[in-house]
Amino acid sequence: MENASKALIMAGGILIAILVVSLLVIGWNNITDYSRLQEEIQTAEQITTFNKEFESYNKGVVRGYELVSLANLVEDTNQRYQTIDGYKELEIFIKFLKGTTIIQNIKDEKIINEITESYIDLITFMETYYKKALEDSRDFAKIYKESYFQCDKIEYDGENEQSGGGSARVQKMYFTQIKKK
Repeated sequence: MENASKALIMAGGILIAILVVSLLVIGWNNITDYSRLQEEIQTAEQITTFNKEFESYNKGVVRGYELVSLANLVEDTNQRYQTIDGYKELEIFIKFLKGTTIIQNIKDEKIINEITESYIDLITFMETYYKKALEDSRDFAKIYKESYFQCDKIEYDGENEQSGGGSARVQKMYFTQIKKK
């Protein structure tokens, strides 16, 4: 009888210990899930803040001077985030209409074909063609800054990937010149 009561006490102690360990594991999992959720919320807020800067250019009409600002913002952003593992550089593309004042101020036919036939990287345009056009015509900067553009498309990191991976940050923006209304 004495052995039976000791066995019951031991079995009860083991059950209580298992119960306490189970509660600790469940509590630990809840704390970990909460921390993970907080981190995901913070990441989503950072991505939203990041995207807002660039999505503000996705409006009906964007002026040339705004694209100059956007080019500077893209260069600064790419430089700031280049050390972050997995960061894909932002790219902005621009396309011009034939027959516009901008095109009439560019003397090189090769450049005209290149910037009107397909999209060209905005940074490349600013660093090469824009500077070259300024040498040919002093009015070019004014004409460009007063021109009108529209955002055709925005692509996000991970948008075209099958796995759904990616950061969901703005990665590419496409602009086309439009005629003044």
